[in-house]
Amino acid sequence: MRTIALALSISILAAACGGKPSGKAGGSAEQELSPALAPLAWWLGDWKAEDGSSVEHWTAVAGAIYGVSLQGQDTFEVMIVDDGEDRGKPDGILRFIAMPGGQRSVEFRQRTIAEQSALFANDDHDFPKTIRYFREGAALGASLAGDDERKVDIRFQKLAAAGAPELLAADRAFAADTAKRGVDGWVDAFDPEGFMMRGDGEQIAREALAEQMRPILTSGRLEWAPIASGGNDKLGFTVGKATFTATAGGERRLTSYVTIWRKQGDGTWKALFDTGRIVQD
Repeated sequence: MRTIALALSISILAAACGGKPSGKAGGSAEQELSPALAPLAWWLGDWKAEDGSSVEHWTAVAGAIYGVSLQGQDTFEVMIVDDGEDRGKPDGILRFIAMPGGQRSVEFRQRTIAEQSALFANDDHDFPKTIRYFREGAALGASLAGDDERKVDIRFQKLAAAGAPELLAADRAFAADTAKRGVDGWVDAFDPEGFMMRGDGEQIAREALAEQMRPILTSGRLEWAPIASGGNDKLGFTVGKATFTATAGGERRLTSYVTIWRKQGDGTWKALFDTGRIVQD
């Protein structure tokens, strides 16, 4: 989440992780996109598959594009498109990072970027080897292909963005409780099966969250705020911005994040999956 993108750069800041909302909670898509990502503005929005199999939400935040695919009430995929290695400078090469079910990420690199079309490839991956998103009039298309005849084509229609106020409230309560109670507040916000994904692809299960987060939360101030949300009756997401301010020296580090939420039996929402990216300088 807000901190995972920075957890590997602790040596830079004494505890490198997300935090305070940077300025206002979001801006227009054009303001949030980096110059390299600006040609992909056509991709943003909420989309429902014509066959009803999935809904995809694509949100621009702080120089990255986050995609969340919800398939029914219990299956999700997180996707990130940006133009730099996780902790490196932007290099103009777009990367499509796929995390089906929050599993270890697979990276596909830019092959061709054309008008209202983007093709990414990973020749070492079994299937798919290529992922292409494109616009056809008002519709969004996705095409996944391999070396053999396997191919998956999906067509999406625009979906009115309703947002999820209850998830925005859950995310803000998560931030407030962590500010008040530290690592206990952080861990308590997670689903019993919840986990985080570090920038190097390592998964951190709920039972290891306290060990992971304690050095971060005791060495500075971590604050965040969501700028977008969505979901269904059982699963949802928030996307936002975070800032970590180190106690020693007051250095600050910005991140963006996406959190998948799952509704509990008592009607509350808990974080099921969390990851993020460093905001490039």
